[in-house]
Parts: sequence; structure tokens; C-alpha cells
Amino acid sequence: MYGNYADQSEEAMSELLEADIIVISVPVYNFHSTLKAWIDHIVRGGRTIKFDENGVEGLVKSKKIYLAISSKGVYSEVPMKQFDFVKPYLRYVLGYMGMTDVTVLRVEDSSLPDEQQMALERILADFTADHR
Repeated sequence: MYGNYADQSEEAMSELLEADIIVISVPVYNFHSTLKAWIDHIVRGGRTIKFDENGVEGLVKSKKIYLAISSKGVYSEVPMKQFDFVKPYLRYVLGYMGMTDVTVLRVEDSSLPDEQQMALERILADFTADHR
């Protein structure tokens, strides 16, 4: 697929910069996500961020971001909200690069088949409402 780290990084960077809309699908499991590897490829000085006397400026503007977050538990409400590391982290790192138009779509409480269907219907309704 990719040759080396530099090739992987350049491919990820090109895809990001060419896209108008970015959908990031991330499951919440064991406080971990392989999404971090992609982020490591795209946070790059001179390409997605720049440093000057005013600090850091994000260079990736005018992108619409959709975060599709799935979890077996309900992390958007108390008591589990304190363990929602995915949404705040992604909002921060995307904003750091200049991407601030972020819509979060959640599929939560997906451990039971009936709940999975209802969660999917909710996320589709949210997505549809955002596009009217």
C-alpha cells in the first residue's frame, strides 16, 4: 500500500488537504484509538500548522468535519461523560490545525441489538437535520 513513513504521511496529508468534507469514524474502546497514528501524520509544521511570534496558527481552513463516535456505553451523559476523551481531544487537535466546523454524531449504548438500531436511527436523523 504505502512505501515508508514519509510516503504514508504525504498520502494522508494530500487526502486531508484535497477534501472539502472529512468524516472521521472512531470507536471508543479501552481508552484507545488507532486514529492517533493518522493524526501524527497530518499535524505538520508548515503544512497544517505554522509557528510565529504569535504562537501556533492552524492552516487547514474551510473544512467540514463530521465525527462519528461509537461506543457501547453512553459517554455523552453523566456519569460516563468524565471519561469521554475522544470528543474533546479531536475537537482540540482539529482546531489546532484550523478545522473548527465540527459536527459530532454519536452512536451510543450499542451493546444490545435493539439499542444499535435506535442509535443508528438517531445519528441518521441528526445528520439529516444538519443538511437541511
